[in-house]
Amino acid sequence: KRVAAGLNNAPITNKKGSTFYGDLWSVKFLRKFEWSHLTEKVAYERRVREYKVRMEMMQAKRENAAFVSLVEKGQKMDMVEQRRRTK
Repeated sequence: KRVAAGLNNAPITNKKGSTFYGDLWSVKFLRKFEWSHLTEKVAYERRVREYKVRMEMMQAKRENAAFVSLVEKGQKMDMVEQRRRTK
């Protein structure tokens, strides 16, 4: 609590050459907040992102398989047409 009270609204640095000159700390003490809450959220977001990527990959595979099957079907149709023309 004391650290949060001391840093809140205090300048980050007093050196004029620093990129953080003029910026202020904005610190608030969060009661009952634990580090595990933050890591749980990060882990959840990572799982969601991985799930979305996995779904996109599955969709891309389905689209690719459908395209390949249509190409093969078209090739077979071309072969049938070519046989009919030769007769």
